[in-house]
Amino acid sequence: MERAPLLAIATAAFLAAARPAVAADEKQEKGEEAAPPAEDGRDSRPALPQNAGAALVRAAAAYEYGDMNQVVEAARPVAEGLLPASPGAQAQAFRLLGIGLFLTNRPAGAESAFKELLRLEPASRLDPTTTRPEVVGFFENLRRQQLAQQRRIIWNFIPPVGQFQNEDNTKGWLILGVGVASLGALVTTRFLPLAWKSDGHTYPGHYDTVTTLRTVNFISAGVLAATYIYGVFDGLIGYSRPVDEGKPQLGLKLLPQGAGLGFAF
Repeated sequence: MERAPLLAIATAAFLAAARPAVAADEKQEKGEEAAPPAEDGRDSRPALPQNAGAALVRAAAAYEYGDMNQVVEAARPVAEGLLPASPGAQAQAFRLLGIGLFLTNRPAGAESAFKELLRLEPASRLDPTTTRPEVVGFFENLRRQQLAQQRRIIWNFIPPVGQFQNEDNTKGWLILGVGVASLGALVTTRFLPLAWKSDGHTYPGHYDTVTTLRTVNFISAGVLAATYIYGVFDGLIGYSRPVDEGKPQLGLKLLPQGAGLGFAF
């Protein structure tokens, strides 16, 4: 009498054990591959991107979501060259990698990533509107250190190169403009009278013009010399100034009488 219930229990156990094998056979018939089980019993991680573009998209999405560990994991293969990428894509990978490493308490790795970014793109900056202030401050400190190491005193004797290396860009452009204008006037007023010169060092029909051009020539030479001297002294002063001090700025200022264009030197 007890054989019937035992037989039913054994049959149910056999069918339950055979069900996974049947499901696997059905997947193989459909051309599907069964995913290998994880060793710890949990679901396996998603596969890494197969190209640099996909990796950067994943890293950017993780950054927007706030998953900094995923940012590091996605950006690292591109930054380290495991996935072929253009210099611009690799620079973006170093940018994201540095941010992710810094925000996961790995400042040494962040420093290495940011230095590689500055090597690829020396003018790189972090966007303060989308990057946390402490990361921007860390990056700017590294950028200033590299700038200080790259500066050379000799460039201050070639205005406006010294101004540009000292990041005094406003004065650099002003010195360049005045220098080019005065040099152009100097050359023009020196050689134009030669076209009118005749025997006896005379200038028939152009005497007054030549006299005026000579005056302009002397003034141009003086302006050019003064610009050069000022550029050298200003470059040396800027070179001796710490790189984290404020730089000259050009801006619009509101005055009691109205608006005005102001320079801060």
